Amino acid sequence: MKSWLITLFGILNFLLYLVVIGLWISIPGEVTLNLFSTLAGLVLTTGLILSNRKSFAQFYKSLYFKNFAGAIVSAFLLFVILGFVNFLAYKNAVVWDVTKNKRNSLTDQTAQLLKEVEGEVQFTIFSLKKDYELIRSLAELYRLKKNDIKIGFVDAELSPQKVRESGVTKVPSLEISFGERKRVISELSELSVTNALIKITRKTDPTIYFSVGHGEIDITSNENEGGSQLAKLLKSNTYSLRQLNLRESSQIPEDANVLVVWGPKEGFFPNEINALKSFIEKGGRLMLALDPDFNSKGQVELMDLLRGYGAILSNDLVIDRIKHANGSKGTVPVIHKFDSNHPITKGFDGSVFLPLTSSVQLETESTGWTLLGLSNQFPAAWGETNREELLAMDMTYTEGFDHKGPLGYIAAFEEENKKLLVFGNSTFVINTYRKFPKNFILFLNSLNWLAGEERLIAFNTPVIEDRPIFMNKHQIGIIFYFTVIFCPLALAIIAFVLYKRRQKL
Repeated sequence: MKSWLITLFGILNFLLYLVVIGLWISIPGEVTLNLFSTLAGLVLTTGLILSNRKSFAQFYKSLYFKNFAGAIVSAFLLFVILGFVNFLAYKNAVVWDVTKNKRNSLTDQTAQLLKEVEGEVQFTIFSLKKDYELIRSLAELYRLKKNDIKIGFVDAELSPQKVRESGVTKVPSLEISFGERKRVISELSELSVTNALIKITRKTDPTIYFSVGHGEIDITSNENEGGSQLAKLLKSNTYSLRQLNLRESSQIPEDANVLVVWGPKEGFFPNEINALKSFIEKGGRLMLALDPDFNSKGQVELMDLLRGYGAILSNDLVIDRIKHANGSKGTVPVIHKFDSNHPITKGFDGSVFLPLTSSVQLETESTGWTLLGLSNQFPAAWGETNREELLAMDMTYTEGFDHKGPLGYIAAFEEENKKLLVFGNSTFVINTYRKFPKNFILFLNSLNWLAGEERLIAFNTPVIEDRPIFMNKHQIGIIFYFTVIFCPLALAIIAFVLYKRRQKL
């Protein structure tokens, strides 16, 4: 065979190997194409060797080949070492998110959940090729937090039978498997993925009953005073919500994980109070919020129930002259002092405002109680009881009637298997305040603690400030030439210089 023809095939063989490497890197899922290309390169190499047996035999016996073979073996061993290091880095990856508000990281809620999940989790992506990388990047964030998460891909265009067998009706979708339990989601967001993980890693969803019939919050109402936004949040966090009218039911259902009595305007009958007390004594969890009422003595029956456990919920109005909403003259205090040790408020970041709130205090000998949020010290803060002063918006502390700060806004009780949570205000989570996420997060944390879902506490929902970076064609060109041409060329020149220096030694 003519030498120029051999040279031509040699160059083609080299280019083919470069193409093969590019195929395996860029489209590893196309196994058939990649294997065929690799086999074609090997066949061409074998043909070149067989057609030039004599020349290659002399080359094999030369000192140059021995040095070349030694270099190849060294490079292979180095490649194996680097590959092993890369594998360890892949299984134990460490990343730094330098974006504002950590927008490229999972929330604390998700990270905490992944720590609690024991066992392998399988993510299977059903999508077209063009959507795969975007979904995989989301799944990869989960794998970085839990290295035994496996990520698979089913091409919906090439494997429609697998899509149908998995029950997927819409692409792109993500199937999450844990043991024998599976869940398919089509809304590909962190909240949806995390909720799916919660559902497949616990046997049943907690059932939350909201008391009705006494003027409490209506979680089905879309009005400003309603609680549909709160209900939407709880449902998105995999809670099952139901309503309960204690005037029509003699007892609280056994499947109630938590009973919420939120802002009643009418009093409770003795049989209803007895039902609540029986529920608590049996290990039930009660969340209670009472608003100040200056037209009457307030919810006396519920206040007496709390007093029996050592908490005093007063029918007053907390005034805080230092921390309050602008223009409220202290009547809309802002909680900024949280208990740093309790699971509900540990690590809680942000302020929560309470429109017109009563104070929560503890009896001296009370045990098992924790005040989660406090007002400022007296004389900056106190509990106002004078209705006339409130109507005139001219509040002053009156010795013997008003209550000196610091006063509690929220109190939590835990003793054996009983849990209580008391708020001096219920309106901070109505639909009107849907744009104040910290209010709702505090409620959600509280419910998580009552329901025994502490792994979900510390859910952070940062407000994203979207400031994309736009690059012109000159900047893109600089990045391309520097990373794709100049850097590899510089490394090639350095390698050539080192090679020539080694030949002279």
